This record gives sequence, C-alpha cells and structure tokens, in this order.
Amino acid sequence: MHIPDGMLSNAVAASTDVGALGFIAYGTFWIKKYFDQKKIVLMAVLGALIFALQMLNFPVAGGTSGHFAGGALAGIVLGPIPAMIVVSAVLLVQSLLFSDGGVLALGANIINMAILAPFIGYSIFMIFNGIRANKTLRVTGASIAGWVACLVAACAAAIEVWASGHAALGIVLTSMAGWHALIGIGEGLITGGIIAYLLAVRPDLIEAIGPNDATGQSQRPIRPVIITLTILALVAASGSFLASSNPDGLEFVYFNSKVGKPFAETSLLGKGSLFAGYGVRGISNDALAGALAGIVGLAVTGLLLWVLFARHKKNAAIAQNEPAHLDHTSNSDS
Repeated sequence: MHIPDGMLSNAVAASTDVGALGFIAYGTFWIKKYFDQKKIVLMAVLGALIFALQMLNFPVAGGTSGHFAGGALAGIVLGPIPAMIVVSAVLLVQSLLFSDGGVLALGANIINMAILAPFIGYSIFMIFNGIRANKTLRVTGASIAGWVACLVAACAAAIEVWASGHAALGIVLTSMAGWHALIGIGEGLITGGIIAYLLAVRPDLIEAIGPNDATGQSQRPIRPVIITLTILALVAASGSFLASSNPDGLEFVYFNSKVGKPFAETSLLGKGSLFAGYGVRGISNDALAGALAGIVGLAVTGLLLWVLFARHKKNAAIAQNEPAHLDHTSNSDS
C-alpha cells in the first residue's frame, strides 16, 4: 500500500506532507512528556517487528498480494500516538533506505498507515475491551481492528489518488476496498495472534487494556517478551525471500487493473540506496541479500526509535530523582 512518487499530484503530496509533519511533531512532544518511559524498549522492538513483517508479502487471489502494515497492532499495544511515531519511523526507513514508498509521498503514506490505522485500530479494540474483560473477545476485537484499519488506510489511499486527478473516485475506491477487504484478513490474523501472545504473558504491556486488568503481571520481567518479539522479527526478516512477488493491492489496482492514469514514477534518490528493493547491491543471492537487507532495516528502525527517546528516558529518570534528593538535603540542614 506504499504510494510511490508520481502517483499523487504535487498539491496532494505537499499537503499530506505538511499534515503528517504536524502530527509527528505533536506525537514526539507527547511521548516525551506523557508516555511511560519504561516502554521505550518495547516501542523500538515493536517498530523493528513491524518493519520485518511488512517485508512478507503473502499471496491473496487473482495474482495480487498483501502485506502486514501493523498500524492497528501498534495502536493497541502502545496507544495511538506512540504508534503513530513507530509506524512513521518504519515508513521513513523504508522510503529512504529501500525505495519502498515515495519520499514526496511519505506524508500520504504516514497519514494512511501511521495515523489513521493506529487510531482506528485502537478505537475498535477499545469497543470490544469495554464490553467484557475477556481474552477471547479481546483477541477477536484485535483481529477485527486490524481488518478495519487495513480497509480504512486503503480507502484513504484511493481518495488521495482521486484527489490527484489520477483515477475516478468510484472505481478506485471500490477496487481498493475490495482487494484490501481480502488483504485485511491477513492483517487481522497477525494482529490477533500477537495480541493473544501478549495477553497470555504480559497483558499489562497492552496500553489499550491498562494495568488495572493485569494485577501482578507488571512484576514479571519484560525481557522475555522483548527477546521473543526480537526473534520473531529476525525470523521474518531472514525469511523475506519467501515473500510473494505478486504486486500488492495498490499496485494491482492502479497498474494491472489500469484504474489509474499512467504517470512517470520519480525518485529523489536516483537509482536508490545500497538496499533498494530489499536487496543488497552486489549480492546476487536473493535469499542472502533479502535477509541482510531485512536485518539492516529492522536494526535501523529499532535504533532510530531508541535514540530518539532513550536519552529523554535517562533525563526523565534523573529529573524524577532530583526533587527527592533536594528535599532530603533540606530536611537534614534544618
């Protein structure tokens, strides 16, 4: 669902870039001020996992494929605002290092997959979570949230293509919704599966549930969860060569179904980076190149998120300890 440069008009691309930048600025401020700093490592690992899972295109039907986007999952686990930053980091790395999604179209991709999807996914999960504190209902809610988030993001992309004057609204919207209704099944299953795992081992880590429904769980170490998610990310990245080579939903609708008008695809990166196309320039073995590119991508994504917020975590901890130290000194002097 990554929109390439050239598919959107300059006006639509520029307006979505500005809008996305505003959301990211606010999200960064919000995380540094309000987010539980103990979860920064989870935020980084989840970003790496989403990056790796996005590499695994799975066949759908009729010669098309889909891939996990992760917006709903991130929204449910971290909350919609931190999820927005996590998925935005994934999209930024994909665009700049792997030429997956346009640089000028990055704002549109962020709005679709990093803003709309997490907020929609989180909201739907909260509806199910509010009905009853039941694991089965929560997993079902997470799966439906993933499906709906995928569908909404696809429809948003269709509207952006239409607003660019490159396709008729009814045709592109119907086609995108139809194919992504199928692709969203995979999104829902993966989202529900990971939420089911977290519910079994550390439900308190799920922001949409909160600590009150997981009494005693917070005393367990987070390290086993981090290790498990990291291993899953490494396995997914290493197996990326198994991904379907069929065009994804957006490519199939726009190009194969000839719904959109022809355009000259542009790139600010020229021929792309060393890892363009999720390979490694100079390495002819597809499996090895894909695995190396995937590991580099998830590492860069995780480190980017860690570097952005870990320093603040350290400063926040120091600031939190200073008042107590000052009070103690004052009492001793008196």
